[in-house]
Amino acid sequence: MNAGNEFIECVKKGSTKPFVSLQIGAGAGFDVKLAGKQWNSQGTLDDTIRAYEIVGGFPLFNIGLPGLEQLAPDLPYETENSETEGEKFTNTHLETPFGQLDWKFHELPKIGTMIMKYPVTVDDNENAFNMIKWFADQHYKYKDRVADKIQPDVDKLKNHGPVSLQWNIQPFELFGLTSVDNLVLLAKLYPEQFRQTCDHIRDINAALLEEVFKTDVDFVFLGAPGSEMLSPEFYEKYIIPDSQKLTDVVHGCGRLIYSHICSPIEPFLTMGFYNQMGLDLFETFSPPPVGNVESIEKAREIMDDNICTRGNIGLDLLLNGSKEQVAQATLDLCEATKGTKHMIAASDYLFYDIPLENVQTMVETAENFK
Repeated sequence: MNAGNEFIECVKKGSTKPFVSLQIGAGAGFDVKLAGKQWNSQGTLDDTIRAYEIVGGFPLFNIGLPGLEQLAPDLPYETENSETEGEKFTNTHLETPFGQLDWKFHELPKIGTMIMKYPVTVDDNENAFNMIKWFADQHYKYKDRVADKIQPDVDKLKNHGPVSLQWNIQPFELFGLTSVDNLVLLAKLYPEQFRQTCDHIRDINAALLEEVFKTDVDFVFLGAPGSEMLSPEFYEKYIIPDSQKLTDVVHGCGRLIYSHICSPIEPFLTMGFYNQMGLDLFETFSPPPVGNVESIEKAREIMDDNICTRGNIGLDLLLNGSKEQVAQATLDLCEATKGTKHMIAASDYLFYDIPLENVQTMVETAENFK
């Protein structure tokens, strides 16, 4: 059985011994550091593969849905790049029939890229939904190009482990065109248009899933903000019902759903929200200060037994703790999750400055646990 099959077997049935799978890649920077590079944007799939080989454990590789500029190169995208000492800036513009979409990105070495300006805000009023719908429609128009675009990356990674495909699949994310605070305001100010737009995006994403599964992708990433950004009402009105419809499509194609929420998840966990979303693999039950889950044992009791969980050594400990402290925390985690469907991992994707020796200590301790 290869690494990918072992990983999927653990998700479906669990493991009789600690199963270690750290989160590496996704632009967080740890793999970039091991490759001797400074800028996270310079990371490659080969860097991620090599990082997993150095660290050990079982990989899960994340790749993104190709951007619209890749699927539809004839669209009038304009990109401006600039660089000062220790900083990079990227500004992108796309003209639509309803106005111009503008993105601004800022990257720092070892830290990564942050979006400084989202193209759609609540100030665009009801016209925001016209721009969002148009942007979504372009993905549908060019959806038959998706499989060919992602196939080379899938082929490269499948020899090393399972592959998860990620994009803003949650309809409430509005294709990533607006920040969370603005999308909440749009939902409150224009509830009818917001619901109609989410329905439209959900149907387009269902069609995109059919194209994605023409390749050998194993997982689709289904995320959501934690309780610091959304209310229970928002989960009940949007996240849960739309998640159920999309995960039904994924499961109907024989594939799996992976969810990553690296921020405070209580009280949504206790309220049973994650059990209703159709998840197969969920992370993470992070303790303070990373998250707000005080007891992983109690959290695992609340989470549906059919859902495999992944985590939860805090990045704060991996960054600042000694090898002895990391080893003890790993032993405690192995003991706390023994007999449950859980993968030993970190509380989030490993970032640039985390010491390699702490990560290797975590893997070795878990693999030697009796």
